[in-house]
Amino acid sequence: MRLIFQLLLAAAVTKGCELASNFYFDLRGSRTVIIDQEGIVAKDLNEAIVEALAALREMRASGELDEFGDGWKLAIRDDKGVVQKAFSIW
Repeated sequence: MRLIFQLLLAAAVTKGCELASNFYFDLRGSRTVIIDQEGIVAKDLNEAIVEALAALREMRASGELDEFGDGWKLAIRDDKGVVQKAFSIW
């Protein structure tokens, strides 16, 4: 689970984002929310989405998401706490 946050942070740091924004990737179930407290830096929401999808692909392939059911979503928040995009982790 922490892998997604580490992968996303590493990707943003290596790109040397200019005029970047902070984005946070929360995992949300029907009764549980796992809050990303570290976040990543990305130039815009589209870049954050690309990075999140790449990390989800890796996590699916490694089996790291196997414990999460169909109802789980990844929500991308901006630095004001507003959810900008949410989609199923599967």
